[in-house]
Amino acid sequence: MTENIYISWLNYLGGLEYFLYTAQKEYDIDIEETGEVTTNIFPNWPESYGQNADTIKKQTFRNSRNRILVRSQHLTFDQVQELSAIRTSPLVQIIESRTNRRTVLVDVESFKVYDEGEKLYTMEFYVSFTDPIPSQSV
Repeated sequence: MTENIYISWLNYLGGLEYFLYTAQKEYDIDIEETGEVTTNIFPNWPESYGQNADTIKKQTFRNSRNRILVRSQHLTFDQVQELSAIRTSPLVQIIESRTNRRTVLVDVESFKVYDEGEKLYTMEFYVSFTDPIPSQSV
């Protein structure tokens, strides 16, 4: 079962545009930053077992966000041209209900508009939620 995503974005005239994406999505977790620390467990140990023989590496924190790979259904060339404005919009939101909108960030590096020579056009891009996933640090 595919879940439809209704997206709105601020256009260059200051109004909002809307589109319902009905193709299959991919739900993912984007790891934005991690911290590592190296601990020397035998500070006076001779280096007879190799370069890193007396150290332990461990992660101390992780910053991550939920993200979705949004794909469109088949589009006309004119629809692709209009929907590509999502990439340049400063405000993109997923509409969850009449009263609930969730702001997302469009990953402009992942934005694929179309390939030359296609007969059926599709569009895909990642959106990341603005709230981080709660995590612990050590």
